[in-house]
Amino acid sequence: MWSGLPSQNLGCFFYPCLRSVDKSVIIYDTNSQNVLHTLTQHTRYVTACAFAPNTLLLATGSMDKTVNIWQFDLETLCQARSMEDQLKQFPEDWSEEDVSLWLCAQGLKDLVGIFKMNNIDGKELLNLTKESLTGDLKIESLGLRSKVLRKIEELRTKVKSLSSEIPDEFICPITRELMKDPVIASDGYSYEKEAMENWISKKKRTSPMTNLVLPSVVLTPNRTLKMAISRWLETHQK
Repeated sequence: MWSGLPSQNLGCFFYPCLRSVDKSVIIYDTNSQNVLHTLTQHTRYVTACAFAPNTLLLATGSMDKTVNIWQFDLETLCQARSMEDQLKQFPEDWSEEDVSLWLCAQGLKDLVGIFKMNNIDGKELLNLTKESLTGDLKIESLGLRSKVLRKIEELRTKVKSLSSEIPDEFICPITRELMKDPVIASDGYSYEKEAMENWISKKKRTSPMTNLVLPSVVLTPNRTLKMAISRWLETHQK
């Protein structure tokens, strides 16, 4: 049975599985289903477990009347999932967890806590400067700041390269960004769903493309376009 909450600490997603037969706790990666750890210290059935919210700690309770606290190794967990499988293609779309995994892959795992404390996601990461690393993130080491800035500049170069290659039909006319959830409006054009919903919610009943009144505000999922975008992304991830 599954119990407790998934850990999203420091960019790693894993779940505990309580085994009623052999009295163990097995930690699985939620995406790959790989076994990361098997915990076998309890002498009777394990009945409960819980992750700490901000650290790599797991508490397990058993019918043997004991509670064990387990501490996981950050480097092992970060290596459990590859960058190619974990990170999205475009850095500006990265979550805080994706940024944490990127830091681990760059040999910057000591900064994971600082970045998470400051809620640094992909967009924030790309906007970091020498001043923000010093003033906001309080990274005192000049060498460390230089390494982070160098890695961020490599990401910015990657973003520019990828952006220049995106087919125009994959770009939302409103946001001018790659669409994730394209929908067809009554004007016949496709837009990013959230962007078009925001457009309509502001009482703009005109088409963003033609400036004519929209016959309807119904938005239809463009599954064909979404599949085409997915195939394009897969091709560019290789």
